[in-house]
Amino acid sequence: MRHGRKGRRDQVQGGAAEAPVSSAPRDPAPVSRMPVRKLVLVVLGLTVVVVAFFSSYASALGKPSPRHVPVAVSAPPAALGKLEASPQLRVYPVANLARARSLVEDRTAYGALLLPRTGPATLLVANGGGHAVATTLMQLGQQAARTRGTTLTTVDLAPTSTNDPNGTVEFYCIAFLMLGGAIGATVLGRVAGPVRGQRGAFARVGLVALYAASLSAVVTLFADVALGDLVGHFGFLFLTLWLFVVAVCLAVTGLSALAGPLASIVLVLVLIILGNPSSGGPVPRPLLNGFYSGLNPVMPQGAALSALRGVQYFGDRGIDLGLLCLLIWTLAGLGFLGATVFRDALRNWPSG
Repeated sequence: MRHGRKGRRDQVQGGAAEAPVSSAPRDPAPVSRMPVRKLVLVVLGLTVVVVAFFSSYASALGKPSPRHVPVAVSAPPAALGKLEASPQLRVYPVANLARARSLVEDRTAYGALLLPRTGPATLLVANGGGHAVATTLMQLGQQAARTRGTTLTTVDLAPTSTNDPNGTVEFYCIAFLMLGGAIGATVLGRVAGPVRGQRGAFARVGLVALYAASLSAVVTLFADVALGDLVGHFGFLFLTLWLFVVAVCLAVTGLSALAGPLASIVLVLVLIILGNPSSGGPVPRPLLNGFYSGLNPVMPQGAALSALRGVQYFGDRGIDLGLLCLLIWTLAGLGFLGATVFRDALRNWPSG
């Protein structure tokens, strides 16, 4: 019995010894190679976008200086001639204080300087038209008064609110509404899908209008009621902001429907890179260089900001060109949608 049990143990131990310790390792699953070329292109593309952002904002806002600032001037011929020769000013000669005041209030001039033959000088500014411009004109006015050996009295015809003395809230409204409008149009396009036919185009326009209304209402409530920065013109402020958001949303939506998402992304980048710095926000138009100053009235941000300042500080004066620009952008977006519907109708037209 002992020998039998021992023999069986030996067989078990021998069998265990003969069994393989571990199975042979399998070949590892093939590792997918990273698309190096695509990654390099993405990195380069993002770098180009960042450089474009930086260079555009630095060029427009980095070193502001007055260039042909429109100013009404009443002064003796010698002093008037010196001011007219300055490249910093575009002088509108006026006969009296009433005419000078009228030019500032209707936004033809950013300020007015009255230098009588005797007595103190008077400077009219409009802080609501651009705080940086008003500050620049005050410096120039003080210099002219010191040259003539007199004092300077400054009168602000369009003062900003005490909660926003620098007049920057309206720029923030425009800048962030542009982002909200562009991003919202892109997201709504993805969720709602492609524009299908005339009925789909009308539905998309209605969706954009409702989204723009909700976005503009919230921003107007915060700027007027919650923060108290832009007060007293709630209805007109809302309508101005609504038209601005509609213009941006329809331009992005229509271009995306007609030419694809990539085209709309390019448009959004152009609006951010060129539209915001040329809008005349922290650095108003007379302090921008020629390129960005020329873009100001044709980009939706510059047009909307000009109209917004006209509503808030100048009794709705000088808002016509800004509203016209926004209307053109809106019609362009509608035109893109109409062209999309027409193109799809031609494609689906039965042949033969």
